[in-house]
Amino acid sequence: MMKFWKNVFDGELIPVDAIQSENSVVKHDDDAFSLATKTGDWLPRLQLMTSNSEKCKDGSFPVNNYALVDGSNFTDLGQSVDVLVITWRPKAIEMGEEIITVYDPKNPLFEKIQLKSDEKDSGCMFGIEFLVWVAAQKQFATFFMGSKSSRREAPNVKALLRKAATLKSHLIEGKKYKWQSPCVTPCSTPFDTPEIDALKEEVNKFNNPPETDVQTVDAAEADATSRER
Repeated sequence: MMKFWKNVFDGELIPVDAIQSENSVVKHDDDAFSLATKTGDWLPRLQLMTSNSEKCKDGSFPVNNYALVDGSNFTDLGQSVDVLVITWRPKAIEMGEEIITVYDPKNPLFEKIQLKSDEKDSGCMFGIEFLVWVAAQKQFATFFMGSKSSRREAPNVKALLRKAATLKSHLIEGKKYKWQSPCVTPCSTPFDTPEIDALKEEVNKFNNPPETDVQTVDAAEADATSRER
């Protein structure tokens, strides 16, 4: 028996077989959808969602999976992510009533945030932020390695600059606690890379940020970072 969908426009029934896939009724592709739904000028970010992440605590996101975070949207990318490591920059961030981001390590404010990062619940982090191309999503993203454990892994990511890499996680055991932290290995699986003009544009923007960026908490929710160790 042929299945039907209700035609909400004139009450007639439409055979399901007449609309076999989304591509038969939608003119544009997923890349156009992503461009048209960008939440702002900033790029989405990659984040390893550890047990300290609020969304993992409330059970709305799997623990130790990577998320592609764009505003309030968290896309589950699984336990490993293939990326092209494009370039990097220093970054220090202080989260309070306002979120202050500094990219120049010679700026006194960068050093101030760096020193405060050792204080409990200071809201301060510093480290290296990478510009990457997320293969599965076919889009650019940032990946901030601002915790103590992720900073130790940052040189290994930098070693794969302009190469394909696979981001995973590994267990770290301290004297009192255990936690997952990002780790990286070379990627041997071929994937499509970005168009050269788009790549140049993103690299230019990434390499020329404002000296200091100040955002309100509401406007900067997309930059909130989980509390990794």
